[in-house]
Amino acid sequence: MVVQEGDGNGWVVSDAGDRRWGRFGAAGLLLRAADPTDPDIPLVLLQHRAVWTASGDTWALPGGARDSHEDAAVAALRETEEEAEIHPADVVVRAERVTSRMPGTVWHRPGLDMRHVARMLSRLRPDQTHPESDDDNATTGTPPTSGSPSQAPSGQPDAPTRSGPRIPPLVQISEDRVEWTYTTVVADAPSALETVPNNESLELRWVPETLVSELPLMPAFAAAWADGLRTEPVELVVDVANVLGSRPNGWWKDRAGATATLLDELGAGMPRTLELPADADDPVRFGWVARAHAVIEGAARAAEHSGPFVVHRAAGEGDDSIVDLATELDGGPRRVVVVTADRGLRARLPEGVVFVGPRTLLG
Repeated sequence: MVVQEGDGNGWVVSDAGDRRWGRFGAAGLLLRAADPTDPDIPLVLLQHRAVWTASGDTWALPGGARDSHEDAAVAALRETEEEAEIHPADVVVRAERVTSRMPGTVWHRPGLDMRHVARMLSRLRPDQTHPESDDDNATTGTPPTSGSPSQAPSGQPDAPTRSGPRIPPLVQISEDRVEWTYTTVVADAPSALETVPNNESLELRWVPETLVSELPLMPAFAAAWADGLRTEPVELVVDVANVLGSRPNGWWKDRAGATATLLDELGAGMPRTLELPADADDPVRFGWVARAHAVIEGAARAAEHSGPFVVHRAAGEGDDSIVDLATELDGGPRRVVVVTADRGLRARLPEGVVFVGPRTLLG
């Protein structure tokens, strides 16, 4: 199979005439970074979309069409590099979530004259709006019916072009049904990285998460944001013995040294986004780890750590210390999340405390 860059360009069109960009679906990057002025509220990278793009003059995530050889993360990272000059190596992917679906068929524009597109872009004013033009009829976005490429589904022909070239009509590639999906790739950056916008953006901005919904968002992004993409502040409690034991890397040969290495490894990724268990009664599916605690016991108590974890050296059983700590923190300003796979320990935790397994933290 020959891989062709850009082969995802095209539309999926529903029976009702709704269009979604990306023959193989689309993906966007929800990138967070710590706000040095408020550790509990992360910054989110948003793109103010140029008016000529789909849902132009609204705010959304950097992203775009997936090519046939790409998974969602690769596509989202590529698009973000193209649109913001943020390099994939500078971010850490935490999760993926399909936030939109639509069945339809694939359409494209054969013979698109790129000189015409360049001329259209050159007319844009600094505010990215443009006056009425002879070519407006060609950019309304309504696909023609498969039997009549020059007519819209309503049966009304395209308005005549008085002069100059026009964008060719959409043509259906095949009648085979596909399901278009948009995947939101959740990732973290070590800081609010510098960005350089391309011509698809009016502006790129790091926005405090609590202010995202105040912007005029792209409708699809607004719905996804309200349906589980937001975070809430988390206070993390790590059952270090359980997490350490989940990886057979020889930790038992030097428990204190292995514990110190683990804490340094985890601390290097803080603060961070943490995926939370699904809860039908709670729209928040992600936490922002603002504070983190590590409970260590036995021989591991000799471990040293100078990173972001508050280290608790249990005098007795580590489980008892974890229950006491979680109970003390429960009801505070942050959601308490305990990292452990120990079912007995989970059963002892207060009702309001969330638990996740080691894999959620280790990735």
